[in-house]
Amino acid sequence: MNVQIFNRIAALAIFLLATHSVYAQKGSVTGIVTDATTKETIIGGNISLQGTLSRAATDLDGKFQLADVAAGSYNLIVTYIGYQPQTVPVVIENGKTLEVAVALKSEATQMESVTITARANMQNATALIAERKNATTVVQKIGAQEMDRKGLSDVGEGLAQVSGVSMGNNKALFVRGLGDRYNNATLNGLPIPSTNPDMKLIPLDIFPSSIVENIAVVKSYTAPFYGDFSGGTVDIVTKGYPARPYFKVSLSSGYNSIVTGKSDFLMSPRATRGFFGFDKGRREMPTVVAQTNSYNSSAGSAPGFNTDWTPYSTTAPINRGISISAGNQIFLKNDKRIGYLFNIGHKVGYSYEDGTSALYNAQASPRYHYETQNYGYKTNSTALMSLTYGPNDRSNYTFTGLVVNQSNDNVFENMGTYADIDNSIMGRRNTLVQNDLFAGQLNSNYDFSDRLKLTWAVGYTKTIGSIPDRVQNTFEEGSQGYVLSNRNNADNHRFFSELNDDEVSGKVEMDFKPKNETSILKSYQLGVNAKYKFRDFSARQIDTRIISQGVVDLNDVDAELNESDLGTGTWEYRETYYAANKYNANLGIAAPYVNFNFNWNDKWNLVAGVRAEISNQSLDYKTGRDPEDAPFRNNTISQVDILPGATLKYLFNEKSNILLAGSRTMSRPLFVEVAPFRLNNAAATAEQQGNPHLKNSSNYNLDLKYEFYPSRGELMAVSLFGKYIKDPIEMMQLASSEAIFSYVNSNEATIAGVELEFNRNLGSLLKSESKTLTNASIGFNGSYMYNKIQFKDERILELSQQGSPVAPTNRSRSLYGASPYLINLDLSYKADWTKTTNTMFTMAYSTFGKRLFVAGSQGAGDIFEMPFNSLDLQINTSFNQHLGFDLSISNILNPAIKYEQEFTTQNLSFSEFKKGVTFGASLSYNF
Repeated sequence: MNVQIFNRIAALAIFLLATHSVYAQKGSVTGIVTDATTKETIIGGNISLQGTLSRAATDLDGKFQLADVAAGSYNLIVTYIGYQPQTVPVVIENGKTLEVAVALKSEATQMESVTITARANMQNATALIAERKNATTVVQKIGAQEMDRKGLSDVGEGLAQVSGVSMGNNKALFVRGLGDRYNNATLNGLPIPSTNPDMKLIPLDIFPSSIVENIAVVKSYTAPFYGDFSGGTVDIVTKGYPARPYFKVSLSSGYNSIVTGKSDFLMSPRATRGFFGFDKGRREMPTVVAQTNSYNSSAGSAPGFNTDWTPYSTTAPINRGISISAGNQIFLKNDKRIGYLFNIGHKVGYSYEDGTSALYNAQASPRYHYETQNYGYKTNSTALMSLTYGPNDRSNYTFTGLVVNQSNDNVFENMGTYADIDNSIMGRRNTLVQNDLFAGQLNSNYDFSDRLKLTWAVGYTKTIGSIPDRVQNTFEEGSQGYVLSNRNNADNHRFFSELNDDEVSGKVEMDFKPKNETSILKSYQLGVNAKYKFRDFSARQIDTRIISQGVVDLNDVDAELNESDLGTGTWEYRETYYAANKYNANLGIAAPYVNFNFNWNDKWNLVAGVRAEISNQSLDYKTGRDPEDAPFRNNTISQVDILPGATLKYLFNEKSNILLAGSRTMSRPLFVEVAPFRLNNAAATAEQQGNPHLKNSSNYNLDLKYEFYPSRGELMAVSLFGKYIKDPIEMMQLASSEAIFSYVNSNEATIAGVELEFNRNLGSLLKSESKTLTNASIGFNGSYMYNKIQFKDERILELSQQGSPVAPTNRSRSLYGASPYLINLDLSYKADWTKTTNTMFTMAYSTFGKRLFVAGSQGAGDIFEMPFNSLDLQINTSFNQHLGFDLSISNILNPAIKYEQEFTTQNLSFSEFKKGVTFGASLSYNF
C-alpha cells in the first residue's frame, strides 16, 4: 500500500514535468556569469528577458538556462547585488540554443533598497551574504545549500549553526540567552502556532531541510514585526518554483551505534501499524468513556481501550527516509506563466538513551534517584505545494500549502528510589505524541508604478497536538518480585489530551517613494498586520484502583490488568474529575505601523518606525479545586503598546559598514504559562502548572554591529548587544512540600554580550592561489554573554499573596537556558575529481557554556546543563548533474550529556545519558 502511494505521487510528478515538453518547440538561451575582475563565477545571479516572465538564477557553476522562449529579439537583463546590472541584446530562434557569456563589474554598494527584477536563488550562501550586506536589520540567514553541505536534516539543526543561537536538549530555541517564550516563528513571514502546548514555538525539527529555501534569524526589531520580540524572530522560507524543470528522488538511511540492531528495543503497542505516524486513530478513547465527564468501571463491563499496558520487544532497524520533489514552469499565452513545486517526504528514526535521573533537596538528599531507559520511535511526514502565477511583469500571486505530521512513540522506564517510598520502585510510561500541521498561505506583490508598491498576504494555520491513550504503570519491589503500586490511584493510569490551535493572520503594506529623488527620504511604508489565535485544550486521566496486589510479570502486565477482571476484586478504573484539565484561550492582535527610510551622502542610512500594537489575550479556565458545575474563570490582558524601533547604518566603503539599532518591545505570557493545568514527564517525578496572575514583560534592546566583506561570499562581523527586561517570566519550583514548578514574574533581567562571525576562503585569507587552499573554506561564529535575573523581597511577598510562594535559593542568577559562551566552527574542502565529479568534505564542531536548566528553591541548588563537545563529518559527492551520494558521521565524540545540581560543597548528578554515534548515507537522482 505504501509503495502504491509513492508510485502514484511519482507518476503525478513525472506527468507535471512532462507538461514542459509541450512548449519545447521554441528557442532557448544558456550562458555563464562571471566577475569581470576576478573571473570567478557568480552564484545566484538574476537572469531575465525584458518584457517577459522568463527568469532564472545562476547555479553553483555560474551557469543558467532560459528555455521555451518564443522566437524574437530581446534584452537579456543580468543583475546581482553589489554589481552593475548588464543588458545584453539577444536573438532567439526556433529550435536553437543561444550561448552567451556575461561579465559583471563590481559597483559601490548603494544604501537604498535594491529592486531586483529576477527571482533570486536565496538557497545559496553567497546570495544570502550579498543580501545581508544591504540589510538594515541585524539578521543572519542559512540557506538550503549550506544546510546540505553540513548535513543538517531539519530547521532546528540549521538554527544551531547561527551565532548567538543554541538548541536545548529538549529542542527549545535560545537566541542570545533568551528561551522559547521570548522568540517568534513565522512561515514565509506569517505567524505559525505550536503543536506543543508547553512551547511558544512550533517544534522546529518538524520542518525537514528538503522543503526549506532558507532560514532567517532577525535579532533587531523594526516596526513591521510583531511586538512580542526580545530574543529574535525565526522566519522559515519554503522553496518556490525552480528556474528550470526538475524531478528529484532521494533515499536515506542511518545506523546508530547504541540503538540500531538492539534486540530488546521496547516499543509502544501498535506503533508499527502507523508507518507514516498516523496512529492516534487506533488509540481513540472508547465511546463509553468519552460520553462521561469522569469514568468509573463496573463489574462485567469492559470499556474497550485499544492500547495494551505492556510494550513489546523487537530489534531496532536502521533509520530510513525518502523525499520526492518536482517543479517546473508552465508557459501560457501573452507571456503569462505558472510556476510550481511539489515535495513529499517521510522519515523514520529510532533512539535509545540509557542514563540516570535525580533531584535533591537543600540537604543534598535525593527526593528521587533513578536509572533510566528511554526508547523512541519517531516519524516525520511532509507535503509541500507552492504555486506562483505571474499575469504580467508587475504582479505575482503565490499560494503555499504545507501539511506536516510528526509522531514520537516513546517508552520510558525509571527504576530506583523515591523519598516517600521505602521499597525500590519502577515506573514505565508508554506515550505517543502526534503533531499535525495544516498551513495555507496566499501572498502577492503588485507594482502600481516605480514609486508605489503593494504587498499583502493572508494565511490560515491549524495545528493539532495529541497524546492518545498514554499508559503508565508504577511497580514496587517486594520480597517475591514487583507488584503494582496502590499508594495512589494515579500511579497506574491512562491519559488522553488534545490541543487544537487555529490561527488566521494577514498583512498589508504600501511602499511609497517620493517624487523628489534628491530628498533624503527615500521611501516609507504604511502597513498593518493582524492575527487571531484560538486554542482549545482538554485532557483526561483515567486512574486505576489496585485492589489486590499480586506479583506482576513486567513483560506481561496485561495478564494482571485484564479488562475481563474489572470489578472482580482485583482492580478497577476510577477517574477523579479535575476541573483544570480543560481551558480555552484566544489572542487577538491588530497593529498599524509606519516605517521611514532616510539616506544621505551615500553613506548614512536611517530606518525608523513605530508600531501601535492593540492586543487582547483571554483565558477561560478552572482551578483544580473547582467543582464540576463551577463556571469558568477568566483572565484577560488587554493592552495598547507603542513600540518604536530605529536602525542607523554607516557605509565606510563598499566592503564595510557599521549598524546601530535600538527598540522597545514586549513579551506576553504563553497560554500554558497562565493555565493552571498540571503535568509531569514521567512517573513519580516533579509536576509543573501555570499561573493565572502573570503579566506582560517590557523589553529594551540595543545592538551595535560592524561588518566587513573581504570578497564575494566572505564575511567578518562583530556585534555588541544589550537588553533590559522588566518583569521577565521564569519557571521556578514553588515553596511546597510537593515538587511543583510554576511560572512567575521576577523583577528584572539584564543581558549583554558580543558575537563574532568569520566566513573566509582559505586561499583568500592566506593570499595564496594554491588550488588546495582556494578549494577550502573556514567558518566560525561564537558569542560571549553576561546575563543576570533579580528577585527582590517585595516581589517574593507579592507572589506568595497570589498563591505562588517561591523561595529562590539564589535571588540573583543567570537566566534559564542562557550560556555564557557558544562556539560553532566548520572547515570545508571541495575536491574536483573530474569535470563533472566533485566531493565536498565538511567537518563541523560546536560547544557551549553551562546553562541553567532548573532554578533551585528552598536551599536546593540550581540545576545546569553541562558543556559538551559535538563533532560531525559530512561528505557530499556529486557525480554529475543527476546523481549524488552523501555520507555522514554525526556525534562522533559521543559525549555524555550531563545535568548537575550545584551545592556549596559539591555538584550532584541530576541526569546523564549518551546518544550514540550515527552513520548516515543518502542517494539522490535528479531526472
